[in-house]
Amino acid sequence: MTTDRAPAESDPAESDVAILQEVAGRILSRTWGDNFHSGYWESEDDISPNEIAQWRMNDVMIKKLGVSRGQRVLDVGAGVGAPAFQLAEQTGATVVGVAITRSHVEEMRRRARQRGLDHLVSAELVDALAMPYPDDSFDAAWVVESFINIDRAPGLRAIARVLKPGGRLLFTDVLQPTRPVADTDEARAEMLDTMEMGQLPTREQYLRWVRDAGFVDVEMIDITAHTRSTGERIAAGIREHYDTLVAELGPEGAEILEQMMTSIEVEYVLTTARLPEAGAASS
Repeated sequence: MTTDRAPAESDPAESDVAILQEVAGRILSRTWGDNFHSGYWESEDDISPNEIAQWRMNDVMIKKLGVSRGQRVLDVGAGVGAPAFQLAEQTGATVVGVAITRSHVEEMRRRARQRGLDHLVSAELVDALAMPYPDDSFDAAWVVESFINIDRAPGLRAIARVLKPGGRLLFTDVLQPTRPVADTDEARAEMLDTMEMGQLPTREQYLRWVRDAGFVDVEMIDITAHTRSTGERIAAGIREHYDTLVAELGPEGAEILEQMMTSIEVEYVLTTARLPEAGAASS
C-alpha cells in the first residue's frame, strides 16, 4: 500500500508534543515506572504492584500481536523502550522504536546497550506522520497509547504504508465512554488541551479510520475494567513526590502534574488488525 508521505518537521523534538512528553516522561519515571502506559489488573481484587501490572499489560499485547524471531516490528511512540525490550526478549523479533522526544530516544539506546539488546532494539528520532522508511518495511507495528498525541487517521495511514502485506497492527488507546460520566465539559477540555490530546473519538469513528487505512479483521476489545486502577495509582505516586516534582519542573510542570492527578473518565481499548495479503481484496 502506497500513500503520500507527509512533510517532515525540521526538528520534531522541538514540537509542543515532544516537550510535553519530556515532562510527562520525567513524572512517570519518578512516580509510576519505565512503562509509560496503563497497567493490567486481572480483577477488582487484584492488588498486584504497579510494575507487575505494567509488565502484564506488555505480555497481553505481545501475545495478541503474535510476532516471532526474525520479524521486524515498528514501535510508534516508544518512550524509553520498556515495552520494546520485553517484546524483543520474549519473541526474538527486531524492534525499531520511533519517538519525537530526544531524551527518550537517547535513553532507549543507552538501555538497549546496557541490556545487551542493541542487536534487536533500536531507537530513532522520527515523526510518526513523516516516517522515512520505504513501503513494506515492517511485519508488524504497535502503538501503545501514543495515538493520544498523534492525529489518528493520518497516523494509521502512515503505519499502513510501512507495513508489509498481511502486516499486523496492535494499538491501545482511549475513547469517549459510552456510559454516563461525572466529568464536566470544562474539565475534559482542560485535560485534553494541557496534555496535547485531540478530541476523544467514538468507537464508530475509530473503526472507520482503521478500515479506511486499509486494515481488515479488526478486533477492538474494551479492557477499561483491567486498567482503571492506573489513574488512581499514578495520582498517588505524584502526591508522594509532588513538592519535589514542582521544584524540579516549575509552573508548567505543575499544570501537567495537576492534570495527571485528576484524570477524566474514558473507555480504554486494545485493538488488533492486519493488512490484506498481497493480491487479496480488503473487506
